[in-house]
Amino acid sequence: MRQYLLLFGALISLLASAYAIKCYACESVYETSCGEDFEVENHFKYDCAFIAPPRFLENDLLSVNATACLKRVFKENGVRKIVRGCYFGDVNATDVWCRMDPTLTAVQNASCHVCDDENYCNAAEMGPANPMDKWKILSSLVVFLLAPQLL
Repeated sequence: MRQYLLLFGALISLLASAYAIKCYACESVYETSCGEDFEVENHFKYDCAFIAPPRFLENDLLSVNATACLKRVFKENGVRKIVRGCYFGDVNATDVWCRMDPTLTAVQNASCHVCDDENYCNAAEMGPANPMDKWKILSSLVVFLLAPQLL
């Protein structure tokens, strides 16, 4: 019985850590439904586990896995654009990880909204992240670590 509980705890911890966020990925310049009046389309849905980070961020990242979703609003050559996609980096350091590609000199970064509270959270204007997902992962890890002592 003890081995089964231990195996179950390991499986739960593995599943929680292997979780990858899913986000909408689109650009308003190419898809009008990706603009301010966002309309969900199935081809906007991406599993961020299969998305690589931007090349200009790769060398600075501790992990190449996406950590959240983003909605970026900016102007390029006077044209307002909205881009939704996967976010890479610390969700609490958006001033660092929301920066634009330095080779894009005609871009003025207006705003970058980041969310990690649920899948496809970058549809509209976003508020602060929900800490409940982090507690789920932490609680499964605690159960895994304490199981041998409880038996």
